[in-house]
Amino acid sequence: MGTVYEGNRPGRFVPGAAPSKVKPALPRTNSVTASQARAARRREARRDEQAVAAWLRELAGRTR
Repeated sequence: MGTVYEGNRPGRFVPGAAPSKVKPALPRTNSVTASQARAARRREARRDEQAVAAWLRELAGRTR
């Protein structure tokens, strides 16, 4: 990217610009537990399987 883009990003030094009063955000801790992540992956996989099954049922019902 160009210097214009980089100069507008927070935390970047821009020569001649007034110093920013915004402090950088502190890194956040991960609020999602491993079991929650596993459950989300299982739900997503189940949703994908159901979508494929519905698509196959639709294909089976069509006549050529």
